[in-house]
Amino acid sequence: MLKNADVQALASEIFAQALGPERFDHLEIETKTDHDGEPSFYVLLHYKPGVDPRDVKDVSRAHADLRRRLLDLDEERFPYLRPFFVGDEILAGGNEEEPSS
Repeated sequence: MLKNADVQALASEIFAQALGPERFDHLEIETKTDHDGEPSFYVLLHYKPGVDPRDVKDVSRAHADLRRRLLDLDEERFPYLRPFFVGDEILAGGNEEEPSS
């Protein structure tokens, strides 16, 4: 079983190369259980400002590459991806105005 620091280094290398310095800010790794109670990784992927959240081709390829490379290292835990875009907190519902009645 790999350590979080090893997974973070591998994931950072893969996503930094796939997204480039203009889109990739940083990532963090959390170890949790998934919805089935299985041990898993959560890759918290932070983008730089101005990245279009609809641009997913490179991210999908990098995510698949991370999964393959983890399996090659005999790591069975699945790496779930959680993207974070600058301004997400607005989409989460904290800053909308209340409708007037």
